[in-house]
Amino acid sequence: MPPKRDKDSEYEPSSEEVEEEDDDGEFEEEELEETGTEPKKKSKKSTKTKKTKKKVVDEYKPSDSESEEYIDDTAEQSSSQKGKKKKKSTKEKNPDDDDDDKEKSTLKDKTKKVAQKLKDKKDEILDQGKLSPPVIKSPNKKISDNIKNTEGDIGGSSEYDDLLARFSLPSHSRPQVFNKNISMIGSLNIQAFGTKKSSNKIIMRIIADILRHYGIILCQEIRANEDIIQELVNEVSTPATPYAYVASHPIGRSTYQERYVFLYRSNEWKVLEDYVIDDDDKLGDKFIREPYVARFQHLERKNVRITLVGCHTQPDNAFEEINTLVNTVYMDVRKKLQRDNVQEKRQLDRGTGPKESNTFMSYLKRICCCCCGGYSHVSTRDFSEELAPSGADSNEPIIMMGDLNAAGSYVNKSQRAELDTILKKNNLIWGIQDNMDTTVADGPDTAYDRFIFEAANERRWIGNTKVWRFDDGWLNGKTDNETVKKVAKRVTDHYPIEFELKLKV
Repeated sequence: MPPKRDKDSEYEPSSEEVEEEDDDGEFEEEELEETGTEPKKKSKKSTKTKKTKKKVVDEYKPSDSESEEYIDDTAEQSSSQKGKKKKKSTKEKNPDDDDDDKEKSTLKDKTKKVAQKLKDKKDEILDQGKLSPPVIKSPNKKISDNIKNTEGDIGGSSEYDDLLARFSLPSHSRPQVFNKNISMIGSLNIQAFGTKKSSNKIIMRIIADILRHYGIILCQEIRANEDIIQELVNEVSTPATPYAYVASHPIGRSTYQERYVFLYRSNEWKVLEDYVIDDDDKLGDKFIREPYVARFQHLERKNVRITLVGCHTQPDNAFEEINTLVNTVYMDVRKKLQRDNVQEKRQLDRGTGPKESNTFMSYLKRICCCCCGGYSHVSTRDFSEELAPSGADSNEPIIMMGDLNAAGSYVNKSQRAELDTILKKNNLIWGIQDNMDTTVADGPDTAYDRFIFEAANERRWIGNTKVWRFDDGWLNGKTDNETVKKVAKRVTDHYPIEFELKLKV
């Protein structure tokens, strides 16, 4: 950059005044007559300054392309100036004036080029994530795992999303069974479902197709507000099969919190109640994320009710949380359910009992009963015998379900053997066995997601139980297994687990 001009240095003509000079480099005679004086000679100081500028300019040697662009710009400027004298070639100009003109034009040209480069770079940065991913050619060939992972934020564009958009919906690869005597119940850890994932339409298309398969499904790792959850419900719903939901409040000890969400077909089921287990007072804060309970009743089969207990254990505390879930939470839910059933039966008996033919006689009968110590409708009884903690005492099954992290290093083999003993003691069994894989990443000992059934109610209520590997239909020979797994992880790193609930009992 050239040195600044000294404030005390002599006035120098502007570029327009320079263009109006005579061939001898002096000002027009009209200007001399107006001032009445002759222009002063340049001081040594000014000459020195110009020589310094010339040296700086000489250090920068423009390329051939820059010189051509400069000549073109000069030609355009010269042709557009009407009424002015045509410039002479650079060789015929005063050397000092030529240096000034070249310096200004060169700096202007450099500044323009730098500004254009910055603008191009800015546009390139702003366009990242907005442009469509490049189309992968030769779809008939196997696609290797050399695709660059540009996943970043789950809501942004990814090269894997292009493949995901091409893949068929997971429901297309599994047989559709329409059986009015069963309802599919599922559980899925959607893996960090929040604003970014919900804004990705390609991923949402797959998630909605998976959830649409179930009459009731427990969703975990929901890090979204009610508005986003409602958008998910709207995406899953169809005119023939509308969905609704119940959700817990955000649960967690730190700033990281999750919701449990039960999605259900609102034309088949209704929610009787839902609540979060009170962990602080009675249990002693055993859970990082307290279990969430929802009780459902079938709309057509009134005698069909089911209580679902959702739990997403903290991996490092999985064994202790599962132990508390089985020994304490299950027993509390069972006792509460039996109490509610007894109270409901009593209310039904009062509401549907034989009507008194004579109101006055009915009044005298109630007074007589009270005086003689007879039965009163508001008396309380001890239900301790009725509240025996056995699943066989009630027709309503209780299912514990969710990502229990009951595998791998979180719950090792010896701990699983201990849990097997605890389950058997409480008349409970695993619905998903140790040898089943519930994660997208292949590998042994990966049965993290589980059902826990009541042994006495299993045969009566529970049909087939399985893990739905929703990416199996994508392994069609055109895409290798490793790439398919990476694409599937864009949706979630867990497979949904499911069981058939028998409606005809």
